[in-house]
Amino acid sequence: MPLIFNALTSHLMKDTTVHSLIIARTLLERSASLCASDDRYLASAGLVILQDALEGVFYALLIENGVDEAKNLERKSFDDLIGELKSAGIPVPKSGTLKALNKQRVLTKHYAQVAEPTTVRVYFEAARIAIDATCKNVLGRSLQDLFIADLLAESESKDYLKSAELAIAKCLFLDALIEIRKAIFVEFEQEYSVYGWQDYDPQKKEGLVASAFRGGWRAPAWARNKDWIENYVKVPTDYIQIDQQDLRLQAMELGIHTVELQNLQRLTPVVFRTVKNAGWSVTYDASFPGNNASESNAKYCLDRAVWIVLKKQEHAGARREPSQDVPFDPPPIYIDNVIFESPSSQSKHVHVVSTGFTYTIHRIVGGFNPAEIFYEISATSDEQSEKTLLGGSKYHFKGYLLQLPERN
Repeated sequence: MPLIFNALTSHLMKDTTVHSLIIARTLLERSASLCASDDRYLASAGLVILQDALEGVFYALLIENGVDEAKNLERKSFDDLIGELKSAGIPVPKSGTLKALNKQRVLTKHYAQVAEPTTVRVYFEAARIAIDATCKNVLGRSLQDLFIADLLAESESKDYLKSAELAIAKCLFLDALIEIRKAIFVEFEQEYSVYGWQDYDPQKKEGLVASAFRGGWRAPAWARNKDWIENYVKVPTDYIQIDQQDLRLQAMELGIHTVELQNLQRLTPVVFRTVKNAGWSVTYDASFPGNNASESNAKYCLDRAVWIVLKKQEHAGARREPSQDVPFDPPPIYIDNVIFESPSSQSKHVHVVSTGFTYTIHRIVGGFNPAEIFYEISATSDEQSEKTLLGGSKYHFKGYLLQLPERN
């Protein structure tokens, strides 16, 4: 898991910190309505959840400060965690009230003593003040400013998911679902766009480079031509033609549950744009907002979208390239050695090593005869061409030079 960059404090937040704080923020949100209730039982339930949120925040901040590297925080009581924060130079306002909150939580949870709603509201306000102060001291921002999308590396899809979270906070659930689908489009669906093929005539020859710039190579082949697009693309979002088998294989490779990716496609409006920075087209059923633009659906889609994009980023982060920092020290190449057309001493001779050329060795290649090993080699003449204004070598060769035992 990558470390998370905190732009406000200009340092990397540990992934454990982010996970713990997101859990704590969720608990705090769940406790808010319960703690505000005038019902003693609901308020008492909110108090228990509130204390768990507090403990999660304190634990996360101590980890962020590296206290867990020297001390075993798992054995610390709630009061001990407050003491450790103060010892680390992190002020904890309302600490006396928080300790009283913890005692009431013990009585409520373990001895079934319900708390008075008025007292619970006092505790909730004290907890909110303490959480905001300690988070700002360590992280440079409040707990509410922490987005679940902060788990992701910086990317366009992360920006859309953060916008979705802001929309959810404002109860703009349809807007949130649209932003979530934009992230899915950027990460997956744009590769299935046949927009670039709307003027393609399969009867006319076209170079590979020209075709490559059209994009949409994951879309079914039968959809990548002008006639099909003219007949079947009725609205802009129809330009997205997903090959379900290809999408399923892609999801499997990334370690993503196909059904969850398909759920996101079903539970969010369809979106499309022609190119990056272009405007968005959005399509959804008339009944969609009334049935699906809900808080529960928006939060589910946000959670799953973040997880899916995170899996894709982790997969990309696992890729490793061979190092090329140390240059290859080529063996001496002697005059009159033959360069073959292919890695076989029986193949055509394309060049004989001579003066007036610069030779470059690219790879070590096993021959078609397993007993032979070759250098893949290219040669350029010192003599310059007079056919172009830019000049350049007049002669070029590429082939294979047989390794001889005495030259290994």
